[in-house]
Amino acid sequence: MKQLEDSQLETFDTEYVNEPRWKIIKEQIDRDFPEGDFTFLDVGGGNGKFADKLLSHYPKARGTVLDNSELLLSRNQQNPRKSLICDSVENLSKLQGKYDIVCFNWLLHHLVGNSYSETRKNISTALEAVIPLLSERGRISIFENMYNGLIFDGLPSYLIFTLTSSKALAGFTRKMGANTAGVGVCFLSRKQWVETVDKITSLELLKYTDDEKWNIQWKWNVFLHIGNIRCGHFWLE
Repeated sequence: MKQLEDSQLETFDTEYVNEPRWKIIKEQIDRDFPEGDFTFLDVGGGNGKFADKLLSHYPKARGTVLDNSELLLSRNQQNPRKSLICDSVENLSKLQGKYDIVCFNWLLHHLVGNSYSETRKNISTALEAVIPLLSERGRISIFENMYNGLIFDGLPSYLIFTLTSSKALAGFTRKMGANTAGVGVCFLSRKQWVETVDKITSLELLKYTDDEKWNIQWKWNVFLHIGNIRCGHFWLE
């Protein structure tokens, strides 16, 4: 899988789970783990801010943050209930132990390979890799951006991947605001995400929730064939 440079990773030294999104995942946790006693693995958890929020709200919880960026991991706050693993999502199958919740917060679209089809396969492989890590009551939590097509549902996904993964166009896409320029990014539509999950027969979608449509300039809607963009949350078992 391709990796972003440290200068690109700096953009992700933030926390995207705002209060409305926190309410979404908290509702699922409170229902399925009412005692607040659970273990979790935050895959691609970076600076650990999301893990810290979980640990703060659930004093009985214990968590692990896995990320391949030493830069982002170095910015984690120490916590006796939190451990850090510097490794790639490609090595998930090598992990030991079981987790009640495995989180993918805006990570899966970064599992870029040398082609669009290879990238889509990387996403499925990562999801399949965490299934053996789940406890008997295990859940998978996914936050992702839904790029739904104007007429052809999956076209924005393919166009954005093609543009951002091109090294020849890196200067152009960087100027247009793509911090993944030259490496690539693979946003999917809601339909594509659901199809990805459905193909993994051992997973069941328990709950899907999304927020309001994002407003972007009309020229990008036309150029990238975007019907609408939303942030969606998938809760799986």
